[in-house]
Amino acid sequence: MFKYISFLNLYKIPIAPLILGLGGTLPFIILSLAIWLGSYELKLMALFNLINYSIIILSFVGAVHWGAAMLRKDIFFKYYLISIIPALLGWFLIMGFLANYLIIFIILMILFLVIFFIDVKAVRNNLLPEWYLPLRKIITIIVFLCLGSVCLALNIKVL
Repeated sequence: MFKYISFLNLYKIPIAPLILGLGGTLPFIILSLAIWLGSYELKLMALFNLINYSIIILSFVGAVHWGAAMLRKDIFFKYYLISIIPALLGWFLIMGFLANYLIIFIILMILFLVIFFIDVKAVRNNLLPEWYLPLRKIITIIVFLCLGSVCLALNIKVL
């Protein structure tokens, strides 16, 4: 157990963000399991809720950059733009332009990965605290596995 804590650098993360961040992954886990194991009606509800929750979390993760830029009293347009792109792309996904759920989940996975790499760069440039990266790493792994499992479920027609 301690090997994994050391590997992921979880010991660097303050306890409150660690507990709350991991708690925020519970809907991903529960809804993904419901898509695999639930009745047809539950699967549909879980599918829609997972898309919506993913978009909420994408918006939240993007907003971190807005808050950090405000604290730095940053005047550069770039950091504020980075912060709203996840919310705008998420909004596009739920507007109904895409009817293929597999494509929606693949796009969500890509967005989570892109934002993670933006966060990596931000931490390396000292724009976000050092402990933020290990937190984002474990959360991104969990989210990616959950969304990936839903892609698999959709691909093999579990739903």
